[in-house]
Amino acid sequence: MNYSLGGSLFRNGLDLFEKSNTNYLRTDIYEKEDAYYLKIEVPGFKKEDLEVGYENGYLTVTARENTEYEEELEYIRKERVSSEMQRMFYIGDIKEDSIKANYENGILTVRIEKKDENTENKRQIVIE
Repeated sequence: MNYSLGGSLFRNGLDLFEKSNTNYLRTDIYEKEDAYYLKIEVPGFKKEDLEVGYENGYLTVTARENTEYEEELEYIRKERVSSEMQRMFYIGDIKEDSIKANYENGILTVRIEKKDENTENKRQIVIE
């Protein structure tokens, strides 16, 4: 499957994760005229349990759940555990302030503005 968007954006889609279990933080990626969007399922999490970061060309989405038990109760079985899930997406070199995120009804939406195609991606290399 090829999910390539905008040339190298997302480095041919999600190829970094084809061998991993993607039943968690399932993600749809789509493109509009002005931006790319990721819609990520994170049901049962609160906004404060989520973190979106960008470093070295990678967008990282982390969801942490801290389960607290009432100490005075005598539990027969405990299946709810504290956990952390994380997905990384290669999005290339972009301006960090071009990333926006919104969380509503178990869906985290991340918007990444497209680079202005009129801006040249050139620089002069100094010869030493």
